[in-house]
Amino acid sequence: MSQTLTAKHPKSLYYAIAVNIWEYFSYYGMRALLVLYLTQKLLFTDEHAYALYGAYTALVYVTPIIGGVIADRYLGYYWATLLGAATMVAGHLVLGLDSGGLYFGLALIICGYGLFKTNISCLLGATYSKTHSKRDSGFALMYVGGNIGAFIAPILCAWAAQTWGWHYGFLLAAIGMATGLVIFLCGKRHFAKGNKPDWQALRVKGFWSARVFPVVTISIVVGTLFFSVALYYLFAGWILLICVAVSLYFLFFLFLKLNTQDKKALFAICFFMIFGLIFWAFDQQGGSSISLFIERNVIRSFDGFTIPAASFQSINPFAILIGGVIMSQLWYWLIKAGVRLGALVKISLGLLVLTAGFFMIMLGAKIAASSNGQVSMIWVVVGMALIGFAELFVDPVALAEITRLNPGGSVGFLAGVYMLLTGSTANYLAAEIASLTSIKMAKSSSDFLISSAKNYAHVFGEITKVAAIACAILLVICFGLFVYRKFRHKNAVL
Repeated sequence: MSQTLTAKHPKSLYYAIAVNIWEYFSYYGMRALLVLYLTQKLLFTDEHAYALYGAYTALVYVTPIIGGVIADRYLGYYWATLLGAATMVAGHLVLGLDSGGLYFGLALIICGYGLFKTNISCLLGATYSKTHSKRDSGFALMYVGGNIGAFIAPILCAWAAQTWGWHYGFLLAAIGMATGLVIFLCGKRHFAKGNKPDWQALRVKGFWSARVFPVVTISIVVGTLFFSVALYYLFAGWILLICVAVSLYFLFFLFLKLNTQDKKALFAICFFMIFGLIFWAFDQQGGSSISLFIERNVIRSFDGFTIPAASFQSINPFAILIGGVIMSQLWYWLIKAGVRLGALVKISLGLLVLTAGFFMIMLGAKIAASSNGQVSMIWVVVGMALIGFAELFVDPVALAEITRLNPGGSVGFLAGVYMLLTGSTANYLAAEIASLTSIKMAKSSSDFLISSAKNYAHVFGEITKVAAIACAILLVICFGLFVYRKFRHKNAVL
Protein backbone atom coordinates (compact mmCIF):
# COMPACT_ATOMS: atom_id res chain seq x y z
CA MET A 1 0.00 0.00 0.00
CA SER A 2 1.37 3.44 -0.93
CA GLN A 3 2.53 5.95 1.65
CA THR A 4 -0.16 8.34 0.40
CA LEU A 5 -2.95 5.96 1.38
CA THR A 6 -1.49 5.10 4.80
CA ALA A 7 -0.46 8.64 5.73
CA LYS A 8 -2.02 10.26 8.76
CA HIS A 9 -3.33 13.78 9.00
CA PRO A 10 -0.53 16.32 9.52
CA LYS A 11 -0.40 17.80 13.03
CA SER A 12 -1.20 21.18 11.51
CA LEU A 13 -4.80 20.00 11.10
CA TYR A 14 -5.43 19.87 14.84
CA TYR A 15 -4.13 23.40 15.31
CA ALA A 16 -6.20 24.59 12.34
CA ILE A 17 -9.34 22.97 13.80
CA ALA A 18 -8.72 24.61 17.18
CA VAL A 19 -8.11 28.01 15.62
CA ASN A 20 -11.20 27.65 13.43
CA ILE A 21 -13.36 26.78 16.43
CA TRP A 22 -12.34 29.99 18.20
CA GLU A 23 -12.58 32.13 15.07
CA TYR A 24 -16.15 30.96 14.54
CA PHE A 25 -16.79 31.50 18.25
CA SER A 26 -15.67 35.12 18.08
CA TYR A 27 -17.41 35.95 14.80
CA TYR A 28 -20.77 34.32 15.49
CA GLY A 29 -20.76 35.30 19.15
CA MET A 30 -20.42 38.97 18.26
CA ARG A 31 -22.79 38.74 15.30
CA ALA A 32 -25.52 37.22 17.45
CA LEU A 33 -25.39 40.30 19.69
CA LEU A 34 -24.95 43.01 17.07
CA VAL A 35 -28.51 43.89 15.95
CA LEU A 36 -29.85 43.51 19.50
CA TYR A 37 -27.05 45.72 20.82
CA LEU A 38 -27.69 48.38 18.18
CA THR A 39 -31.44 48.56 18.84
CA GLN A 40 -31.48 48.10 22.63
CA LYS A 41 -28.25 49.69 23.89
CA LEU A 42 -27.49 52.31 21.23
CA LEU A 43 -31.20 52.86 20.45
CA PHE A 44 -30.76 52.67 16.69
CA THR A 45 -33.96 52.40 14.68
CA ASP A 46 -34.66 48.98 13.19
CA GLU A 47 -33.92 50.31 9.71
CA HIS A 48 -30.56 51.83 10.71
CA ALA A 49 -29.54 48.70 12.64
CA TYR A 50 -30.38 46.45 9.69
CA ALA A 51 -28.48 48.74 7.30
CA LEU A 52 -25.34 48.71 9.45
CA TYR A 53 -25.60 44.96 10.02
CA GLY A 54 -25.97 44.41 6.26
CA ALA A 55 -23.02 46.67 5.46
CA TYR A 56 -20.82 44.89 7.99
CA THR A 57 -21.72 41.35 6.86
CA ALA A 58 -21.37 42.33 3.20
CA LEU A 59 -17.89 43.82 3.66
CA VAL A 60 -16.77 40.86 5.78
CA TYR A 61 -17.31 38.61 2.76
CA VAL A 62 -15.60 41.00 0.33
CA THR A 63 -12.28 41.38 2.14
CA PRO A 64 -11.16 37.70 1.96
CA ILE A 65 -10.64 38.25 -1.78
CA ILE A 66 -8.26 41.12 -0.99
CA GLY A 67 -6.64 39.15 1.84
CA GLY A 68 -6.00 36.24 -0.48
CA VAL A 69 -4.21 38.46 -3.00
CA ILE A 70 -2.09 40.06 -0.25
CA ALA A 71 -1.09 36.62 1.05
CA ASP A 72 -0.28 35.29 -2.43
CA ARG A 73 1.86 38.25 -3.47
CA TYR A 74 3.38 39.59 -0.26
CA LEU A 75 2.86 38.17 3.22
CA GLY A 76 2.48 34.44 2.66
CA TYR A 77 -0.29 32.43 4.28
CA TYR A 78 1.21 32.21 7.76
CA TRP A 79 1.78 35.91 8.36
CA ALA A 80 -1.53 36.86 6.75
CA THR A 81 -3.38 34.45 9.04
CA LEU A 82 -1.48 35.62 12.11
CA LEU A 83 -2.10 39.31 11.39
CA GLY A 84 -5.75 38.61 10.62
CA ALA A 85 -6.28 36.85 13.94
CA ALA A 86 -4.51 39.63 15.88
CA THR A 87 -6.53 42.33 14.10
CA MET A 88 -9.80 40.55 14.89
CA VAL A 89 -8.81 40.33 18.56
CA ALA A 90 -8.24 44.09 18.51
CA GLY A 91 -11.63 44.67 16.88
CA HIS A 92 -13.53 42.63 19.46
CA LEU A 93 -11.62 44.38 22.27
CA VAL A 94 -12.62 47.79 20.92
CA LEU A 95 -16.27 46.70 20.86
CA GLY A 96 -15.96 45.31 24.37
CA LEU A 97 -14.30 48.33 25.95
CA ASP A 98 -15.81 51.39 24.31
CA SER A 99 -19.31 52.18 23.00
CA GLY A 100 -17.83 54.98 20.90
CA GLY A 101 -15.61 52.54 19.05
CA LEU A 102 -18.45 50.74 17.26
CA TYR A 103 -17.43 51.56 13.69
CA PHE A 104 -13.70 51.27 14.30
CA GLY A 105 -14.13 47.92 16.05
CA LEU A 106 -16.29 46.51 13.24
CA ALA A 107 -13.82 47.80 10.66
CA LEU A 108 -10.92 46.08 12.45
CA ILE A 109 -12.86 42.80 12.38
CA ILE A 110 -13.56 43.26 8.67
CA CYS A 111 -9.84 43.76 7.91
CA GLY A 112 -8.81 40.89 10.16
CA TYR A 113 -11.42 38.56 8.70
CA GLY A 114 -10.16 39.35 5.21
CA LEU A 115 -6.61 38.36 6.11
CA PHE A 116 -7.61 35.29 8.11
CA LYS A 117 -10.58 33.56 6.52
CA THR A 118 -9.26 32.11 3.26
CA ASN A 119 -5.60 32.01 4.27
CA ILE A 120 -6.03 29.59 7.19
CA SER A 121 -7.46 27.12 4.64
CA CYS A 122 -4.62 27.79 2.21
CA LEU A 123 -2.11 27.38 5.03
CA LEU A 124 -3.61 24.03 5.99
CA GLY A 125 -3.73 22.94 2.35
CA ALA A 126 0.00 23.65 2.00
CA THR A 127 0.76 21.04 4.68
CA TYR A 128 -0.94 18.26 2.70
CA SER A 129 0.49 16.73 -0.44
CA LYS A 130 -1.75 17.03 -3.49
CA THR A 131 -2.34 13.28 -3.51
CA HIS A 132 -2.87 12.87 0.24
CA SER A 133 -5.84 10.51 0.72
CA LYS A 134 -7.12 12.38 3.79
CA ARG A 135 -6.93 15.90 2.41
CA ASP A 136 -10.71 16.28 1.88
CA SER A 137 -11.60 14.76 5.24
CA GLY A 138 -9.18 17.17 6.91
CA PHE A 139 -11.01 20.18 5.51
CA ALA A 140 -14.34 18.61 6.44
CA LEU A 141 -13.14 18.21 10.04
CA MET A 142 -12.06 21.83 10.13
CA TYR A 143 -15.53 22.90 8.91
CA VAL A 144 -17.22 20.78 11.58
CA GLY A 145 -14.94 22.27 14.21
CA GLY A 146 -15.93 25.75 13.11
CA ASN A 147 -19.60 24.95 13.53
CA ILE A 148 -18.94 23.70 17.06
CA GLY A 149 -17.60 27.16 17.86
CA ALA A 150 -20.57 28.78 16.12
CA PHE A 151 -22.95 26.63 18.22
CA ILE A 152 -21.35 27.46 21.58
CA ALA A 153 -20.70 31.17 20.98
CA PRO A 154 -24.24 32.63 20.89
CA ILE A 155 -25.14 30.77 24.09
CA LEU A 156 -22.13 31.95 26.09
CA CYS A 157 -21.83 35.47 24.64
CA ALA A 158 -25.57 36.08 25.07
CA TRP A 159 -25.39 34.80 28.64
CA ALA A 160 -22.46 37.12 29.42
CA ALA A 161 -24.26 40.08 27.82
CA GLN A 162 -27.49 39.38 29.73
CA THR A 163 -25.74 38.76 33.06
CA TRP A 164 -23.12 41.51 33.16
CA GLY A 165 -23.77 43.79 30.19
CA TRP A 166 -23.35 43.99 26.43
CA HIS A 167 -19.63 44.73 26.49
CA TYR A 168 -18.89 41.54 28.41
CA GLY A 169 -20.47 39.59 25.57
CA PHE A 170 -18.13 41.29 23.10
CA LEU A 171 -15.16 40.79 25.45
CA LEU A 172 -15.92 37.08 25.60
CA ALA A 173 -15.77 37.01 21.79
CA ALA A 174 -12.39 38.78 22.03
CA ILE A 175 -11.14 36.21 24.56
CA GLY A 176 -12.22 33.45 22.18
CA MET A 177 -10.29 34.92 19.27
CA ALA A 178 -7.28 35.59 21.49
CA THR A 179 -7.35 31.91 22.54
CA GLY A 180 -7.31 30.94 18.89
CA LEU A 181 -4.35 33.26 18.28
CA VAL A 182 -2.34 31.72 21.12
CA ILE A 183 -3.05 28.20 19.82
CA PHE A 184 -1.99 29.29 16.35
CA LEU A 185 1.29 30.69 17.65
CA CYS A 186 1.97 27.46 19.54
CA GLY A 187 1.58 25.47 16.33
CA LYS A 188 3.90 27.61 14.21
CA ARG A 189 6.39 24.82 13.55
CA HIS A 190 3.65 22.68 12.01
CA PHE A 191 2.86 25.35 9.41
CA ALA A 192 6.41 25.69 8.10
CA LYS A 193 5.36 24.97 4.49
CA GLY A 194 3.07 28.00 4.48
CA ASN A 195 5.54 30.35 6.15
CA LYS A 196 7.25 31.63 3.01
CA PRO A 197 6.32 35.24 2.14
CA ASP A 198 7.05 36.58 -1.33
CA TRP A 199 7.82 40.09 -0.08
CA GLN A 200 11.62 40.22 -0.12
CA ALA A 201 11.87 42.66 2.79
CA LEU A 202 9.81 40.36 4.98
CA ARG A 203 11.66 37.25 3.87
CA VAL A 204 15.11 38.77 4.45
CA LYS A 205 14.67 41.37 7.19
CA GLY A 206 11.83 39.80 9.20
CA PHE A 207 8.43 41.11 10.28
CA TRP A 208 9.70 43.38 13.07
CA SER A 209 12.20 45.18 10.84
CA ALA A 210 11.90 48.90 10.08
CA ARG A 211 11.07 48.08 6.45
CA VAL A 212 8.17 45.78 7.21
CA PHE A 213 6.39 46.50 10.51
CA PRO A 214 5.55 50.17 9.81
CA VAL A 215 4.26 49.38 6.30
CA VAL A 216 2.01 46.58 7.53
CA THR A 217 0.76 48.62 10.47
CA ILE A 218 -0.03 51.66 8.34
CA SER A 219 -1.80 49.49 5.77
CA ILE A 220 -4.07 47.93 8.41
CA VAL A 221 -4.79 51.34 9.94
CA VAL A 222 -5.64 52.86 6.55
CA GLY A 223 -7.85 49.90 5.69
CA THR A 224 -9.61 50.15 9.05
CA LEU A 225 -10.23 53.88 8.63
CA PHE A 226 -11.61 53.31 5.15
CA PHE A 227 -14.06 50.63 6.30
CA SER A 228 -14.99 52.73 9.34
CA VAL A 229 -16.08 55.52 7.01
CA ALA A 230 -17.88 53.02 4.75
CA LEU A 231 -19.84 51.71 7.73
CA TYR A 232 -20.60 55.13 9.22
CA TYR A 233 -21.89 56.60 5.95
CA LEU A 234 -23.32 53.25 4.79
CA PHE A 235 -21.76 53.28 1.31
CA ALA A 236 -20.82 49.59 1.49
CA GLY A 237 -23.40 49.03 -1.25
CA TRP A 238 -21.31 51.05 -3.70
CA ILE A 239 -18.19 49.04 -2.84
CA LEU A 240 -20.16 45.86 -3.36
CA LEU A 241 -21.62 47.12 -6.64
CA ILE A 242 -18.14 47.83 -8.01
CA CYS A 243 -16.88 44.39 -6.95
CA VAL A 244 -19.86 42.63 -8.53
CA ALA A 245 -19.60 44.68 -11.74
CA VAL A 246 -15.89 43.88 -12.12
CA SER A 247 -16.52 40.19 -11.41
CA LEU A 248 -19.34 39.98 -13.97
CA TYR A 249 -17.13 41.78 -16.51
CA PHE A 250 -14.44 39.10 -16.19
CA LEU A 251 -17.11 36.40 -16.11
CA PHE A 252 -18.45 37.62 -19.46
CA PHE A 253 -15.02 37.54 -21.09
CA LEU A 254 -14.37 34.10 -19.64
CA PHE A 255 -17.60 32.92 -21.29
CA LEU A 256 -16.44 34.26 -24.67
CA LYS A 257 -13.17 32.33 -24.48
CA LEU A 258 -14.68 28.96 -23.59
CA ASN A 259 -15.51 26.11 -25.93
CA THR A 260 -19.09 24.83 -26.28
CA GLN A 261 -18.82 22.20 -23.55
CA ASP A 262 -17.26 24.62 -21.05
CA LYS A 263 -19.89 27.25 -21.88
CA LYS A 264 -22.57 24.74 -20.86
CA ALA A 265 -20.67 24.15 -17.63
CA LEU A 266 -20.47 27.89 -16.94
CA PHE A 267 -24.16 28.21 -17.71
CA ALA A 268 -24.81 25.51 -15.08
CA ILE A 269 -22.69 27.37 -12.53
CA CYS A 270 -24.72 30.53 -13.17
CA PHE A 271 -27.80 28.60 -11.98
CA PHE A 272 -25.98 27.81 -8.74
CA MET A 273 -25.10 31.48 -8.31
CA ILE A 274 -28.60 32.82 -8.99
CA PHE A 275 -30.50 30.39 -6.79
CA GLY A 276 -27.74 30.45 -4.17
CA LEU A 277 -28.13 34.22 -3.99
CA ILE A 278 -31.90 33.86 -3.43
CA PHE A 279 -31.37 31.19 -0.80
CA TRP A 280 -28.82 33.12 1.26
CA ALA A 281 -30.66 36.43 1.07
CA PHE A 282 -33.48 34.66 2.94
CA ASP A 283 -31.31 32.42 5.12
CA GLN A 284 -29.41 35.40 6.56
CA GLN A 285 -32.57 36.79 8.17
CA GLY A 286 -31.56 34.76 11.20
CA GLY A 287 -29.22 37.41 12.57
CA SER A 288 -31.44 40.38 11.79
CA SER A 289 -35.25 40.27 11.38
CA ILE A 290 -35.73 36.86 13.02
CA SER A 291 -33.49 37.94 15.90
CA LEU A 292 -35.65 40.98 16.67
CA PHE A 293 -38.82 38.92 16.21
CA ILE A 294 -37.52 36.55 18.89
CA GLU A 295 -36.62 39.43 21.19
CA ARG A 296 -40.04 41.07 20.90
CA ASN A 297 -42.63 38.43 20.14
CA VAL A 298 -41.36 35.08 21.37
CA ILE A 299 -41.95 33.78 24.90
CA ARG A 300 -38.43 32.91 26.03
CA SER A 301 -39.05 32.08 29.68
CA PHE A 302 -38.41 28.48 30.58
CA ASP A 303 -38.61 27.06 34.11
CA GLY A 304 -38.02 30.49 35.66
CA PHE A 305 -35.11 31.38 33.37
CA THR A 306 -35.28 33.77 30.43
CA ILE A 307 -33.32 32.56 27.43
CA PRO A 308 -31.43 35.46 25.77
CA ALA A 309 -32.67 36.16 22.24
CA ALA A 310 -29.12 35.96 20.87
CA SER A 311 -28.79 32.37 22.14
CA PHE A 312 -31.27 31.22 19.49
CA GLN A 313 -28.50 31.80 16.93
CA SER A 314 -27.02 28.49 18.13
CA ILE A 315 -29.90 26.59 16.55
CA ASN A 316 -28.50 27.05 13.04
CA PRO A 317 -25.02 25.51 13.58
CA PHE A 318 -26.53 22.79 15.79
CA ALA A 319 -28.86 21.81 12.94
CA ILE A 320 -25.89 21.78 10.55
CA LEU A 321 -23.88 19.50 12.86
CA ILE A 322 -26.72 17.02 13.38
CA GLY A 323 -27.99 17.36 9.82
CA GLY A 324 -24.52 16.77 8.42
CA VAL A 325 -24.41 13.33 10.02
CA ILE A 326 -27.89 12.53 8.69
CA MET A 327 -27.11 13.82 5.21
CA SER A 328 -23.87 11.87 4.86
CA GLN A 329 -25.73 8.67 5.71
CA LEU A 330 -28.63 9.58 3.41
CA TRP A 331 -26.34 10.19 0.41
CA TYR A 332 -24.63 6.87 1.14
CA TRP A 333 -27.94 5.00 1.16
CA LEU A 334 -29.10 6.69 -2.04
CA ILE A 335 -25.88 5.91 -3.90
CA LYS A 336 -26.02 2.34 -2.63
CA ALA A 337 -29.57 2.12 -3.99
CA GLY A 338 -28.40 3.44 -7.35
CA VAL A 339 -30.09 6.82 -6.94
CA ARG A 340 -27.99 9.87 -7.80
CA LEU A 341 -29.53 13.28 -7.36
CA GLY A 342 -28.21 16.10 -9.53
CA ALA A 343 -26.83 19.30 -8.04
CA LEU A 344 -29.84 21.39 -9.10
CA VAL A 345 -32.22 18.85 -7.57
CA LYS A 346 -30.33 19.07 -4.27
CA ILE A 347 -30.43 22.88 -4.32
CA SER A 348 -34.16 22.78 -5.05
CA LEU A 349 -34.56 20.52 -1.99
CA GLY A 350 -32.65 23.11 0.02
CA LEU A 351 -35.09 25.80 -1.12
CA LEU A 352 -37.98 23.51 -0.22
CA VAL A 353 -36.68 22.98 3.32
CA LEU A 354 -35.99 26.73 3.62
CA THR A 355 -39.59 27.40 2.57
CA ALA A 356 -40.83 25.02 5.28
CA GLY A 357 -38.67 26.79 7.86
CA PHE A 358 -40.03 30.24 7.07
CA PHE A 359 -43.55 28.83 6.90
CA MET A 360 -43.18 27.69 10.53
CA ILE A 361 -41.86 31.08 11.65
CA MET A 362 -44.62 32.86 9.71
CA LEU A 363 -47.25 30.73 11.46
CA GLY A 364 -45.70 31.65 14.80
CA ALA A 365 -45.87 35.35 13.90
CA LYS A 366 -49.50 35.01 12.82
CA ILE A 367 -50.42 33.32 16.09
CA ALA A 368 -48.70 36.13 18.00
CA ALA A 369 -50.54 38.75 15.94
CA SER A 370 -53.91 37.15 16.67
CA SER A 371 -53.36 36.92 20.43
CA ASN A 372 -51.39 39.16 22.80
CA GLY A 373 -48.43 39.71 20.48
CA GLN A 374 -46.36 36.77 21.75
CA VAL A 375 -45.99 33.12 20.81
CA SER A 376 -44.29 29.95 22.04
CA MET A 377 -40.63 29.53 21.11
CA ILE A 378 -41.30 26.13 19.49
CA TRP A 379 -42.28 27.77 16.19
CA VAL A 380 -38.98 29.61 15.91
CA VAL A 381 -36.89 26.67 17.13
CA VAL A 382 -38.35 24.33 14.50
CA GLY A 383 -38.24 27.01 11.79
CA MET A 384 -34.61 27.98 12.43
CA ALA A 385 -33.57 24.31 12.63
CA LEU A 386 -35.11 23.68 9.20
CA ILE A 387 -33.39 26.77 7.77
CA GLY A 388 -30.04 25.59 9.15
CA PHE A 389 -30.59 22.07 7.80
CA ALA A 390 -31.39 23.55 4.37
CA GLU A 391 -27.87 25.00 4.12
CA LEU A 392 -26.46 21.50 3.69
CA PHE A 393 -28.21 21.25 0.31
CA VAL A 394 -26.74 24.46 -1.09
CA ASP A 395 -23.15 25.65 -0.52
CA PRO A 396 -21.43 22.25 -0.20
CA VAL A 397 -23.26 21.05 -3.31
CA ALA A 398 -22.66 24.19 -5.39
CA LEU A 399 -18.97 24.48 -4.52
CA ALA A 400 -18.40 20.78 -5.19
CA GLU A 401 -20.01 21.15 -8.63
CA ILE A 402 -17.99 24.27 -9.44
CA THR A 403 -14.77 22.40 -8.71
CA ARG A 404 -15.99 19.38 -10.72
CA LEU A 405 -17.10 21.32 -13.80
CA ASN A 406 -14.13 23.75 -13.70
CA PRO A 407 -14.78 25.47 -17.07
CA GLY A 408 -11.61 26.83 -18.60
CA GLY A 409 -9.59 25.90 -15.51
CA SER A 410 -11.04 28.94 -13.69
CA VAL A 411 -12.32 27.20 -10.58
CA GLY A 412 -10.67 29.68 -8.17
CA PHE A 413 -12.21 32.70 -9.89
CA LEU A 414 -15.64 31.11 -10.17
CA ALA A 415 -15.63 30.00 -6.53
CA GLY A 416 -14.71 33.58 -5.60
CA VAL A 417 -17.58 35.00 -7.67
CA TYR A 418 -19.95 32.48 -6.11
CA MET A 419 -18.90 33.55 -2.60
CA LEU A 420 -19.14 37.22 -3.57
CA LEU A 421 -22.73 36.78 -4.75
CA THR A 422 -23.96 34.34 -2.10
CA GLY A 423 -21.94 35.92 0.71
CA SER A 424 -21.55 39.67 0.32
CA THR A 425 -24.42 40.42 -2.06
CA ALA A 426 -26.83 38.06 -0.31
CA ASN A 427 -26.05 39.60 3.09
CA TYR A 428 -26.58 43.09 1.72
CA LEU A 429 -29.91 42.07 0.17
CA ALA A 430 -30.83 40.28 3.40
CA ALA A 431 -30.52 43.58 5.25
CA GLU A 432 -32.74 45.29 2.69
CA ILE A 433 -35.35 42.56 3.13
CA ALA A 434 -35.07 42.78 6.91
CA SER A 435 -35.69 46.54 6.75
CA LEU A 436 -39.22 45.73 5.53
CA THR A 437 -39.94 44.50 9.06
CA SER A 438 -38.88 47.81 10.61
CA ILE A 439 -41.39 49.09 13.17
CA LYS A 440 -42.07 52.83 13.24
CA MET A 441 -44.39 52.71 16.27
CA ALA A 442 -43.00 53.61 19.71
CA LYS A 443 -41.98 50.50 21.65
CA SER A 444 -43.88 51.78 24.69
CA SER A 445 -47.17 51.67 22.80
CA SER A 446 -49.72 49.12 24.01
CA ASP A 447 -50.22 47.90 20.41
CA PHE A 448 -46.51 47.58 19.64
CA LEU A 449 -46.20 43.80 20.08
CA ILE A 450 -49.29 43.00 18.01
CA SER A 451 -48.32 45.47 15.26
CA SER A 452 -44.78 44.13 15.10
CA ALA A 453 -46.06 40.53 14.97
CA LYS A 454 -48.35 41.42 12.05
CA ASN A 455 -45.46 43.05 10.23
CA TYR A 456 -43.17 40.05 10.75
CA ALA A 457 -45.95 37.67 9.67
CA HIS A 458 -46.40 39.62 6.45
CA VAL A 459 -42.70 39.76 5.54
CA PHE A 460 -41.99 36.15 6.52
CA GLY A 461 -45.06 35.15 4.51
CA GLU A 462 -43.71 36.95 1.44
CA ILE A 463 -40.34 35.25 1.90
CA THR A 464 -42.14 31.90 2.09
CA LYS A 465 -43.98 32.63 -1.17
CA VAL A 466 -40.89 33.76 -3.08
CA ALA A 467 -38.82 30.81 -1.80
CA ALA A 468 -41.61 28.41 -2.84
CA ILE A 469 -41.80 30.00 -6.30
CA ALA A 470 -38.01 29.79 -6.72
CA CYS A 471 -38.15 26.13 -5.66
CA ALA A 472 -40.94 25.41 -8.16
CA ILE A 473 -39.04 27.16 -10.98
CA LEU A 474 -35.91 25.18 -10.22
CA LEU A 475 -37.82 21.89 -10.11
CA VAL A 476 -39.38 22.69 -13.51
CA ILE A 477 -35.90 23.43 -14.88
CA CYS A 478 -34.63 20.14 -13.43
CA PHE A 479 -37.49 18.23 -15.03
CA GLY A 480 -36.93 19.95 -18.37
CA LEU A 481 -33.21 19.14 -18.26
CA PHE A 482 -34.02 15.54 -17.33
CA VAL A 483 -36.28 15.19 -20.37
CA TYR A 484 -33.71 16.94 -22.58
CA ARG A 485 -30.91 14.68 -21.39
CA LYS A 486 -33.00 11.54 -21.70
CA PHE A 487 -34.22 12.12 -25.23
CA ARG A 488 -31.64 14.43 -26.78
CA HIS A 489 -28.26 14.72 -25.12
CA LYS A 490 -27.55 12.07 -22.50
CA ASN A 491 -24.13 13.55 -21.83
CA ALA A 492 -25.28 17.12 -21.15
CA VAL A 493 -23.39 18.91 -18.40
CA LEU A 494 -26.39 19.35 -16.14
